[in-house]
Amino acid sequence: MSMKKAILLPMLCLITLCGCEKSTELSEITGNTGNSENPETETPENGSLTFQLHTDKTTCNLLDLTVFSISFNRTVSMLDISHQFDSIAWIVEDKDKNLHSFRIMEQNEKTFLWSHCFYYPGEYKTYLAGYKDQKETLRSDTLDLQVVTKDFLGWKWNEFPDETGQTGTGTVNLFNNNFELTYYNQLSDNGVPGWNLYVFNSAGEDEQEFYEKSSEALYRYITRIYGTPSIDRNSPELTEAYTTDFDYHPDNATPLAIWETDQTRIVQLRIDKNWPTARIYAEPLSGK
Repeated sequence: MSMKKAILLPMLCLITLCGCEKSTELSEITGNTGNSENPETETPENGSLTFQLHTDKTTCNLLDLTVFSISFNRTVSMLDISHQFDSIAWIVEDKDKNLHSFRIMEQNEKTFLWSHCFYYPGEYKTYLAGYKDQKETLRSDTLDLQVVTKDFLGWKWNEFPDETGQTGTGTVNLFNNNFELTYYNQLSDNGVPGWNLYVFNSAGEDEQEFYEKSSEALYRYITRIYGTPSIDRNSPELTEAYTTDFDYHPDNATPLAIWETDQTRIVQLRIDKNWPTARIYAEPLSGK
């Protein structure tokens, strides 16, 4: 399987002072919208460090890789950073004021560049916070992010890739590494495009237990984005609707729930081969 994070790991070694994290090459830095007040602190002495957060884009497609980086007001060493901060964290705040935190710098590890795939649409505010003796001592300016959906998640049917995916592409979820989605695209025999979405069993858990857990996680994920299924679990209409309405029917597949939008049909499947696996499959409505 070809996963983004597997490709990213070697590259971050080039941009960290110590240790490796998930990351990628830094694109041209653009956008810095909005400001936030720094917490009340003593006036920094001459030569004290300040930092800023940068991103390669402020409008992000769902599940698309977004790159972030930190810059300092002067040339720094590991000792400089460690003297002023016990840690520096990347903070993301959603519209409901929920905070998500990922620590980019600690005493023995310094990451200057990292990447993340946003899993849910909406408006986000993001900034960096520095800590000393368990107190926040410095906060960067705030960047405003807009995460958008397209016809299905972050993809449009009229922009479907020319080649179908032969292997899964993994996404990077820094805030929940127990739920990292993998996807691939395909064409059915009659040329209808489709996207497949699943959770990869990277920890090698018991397959039956992992199926139950991942199946429920996928159901919650699609429901949170697209609402209650048009045909929900255990409905007597499921099998007929799946057989009639969808162009692609993989072997050994059982439909579990169906969603429909203006552009897309979505079905959750149980695939039974050597062991059960959970999958989300989506394709465009006829004529779209």
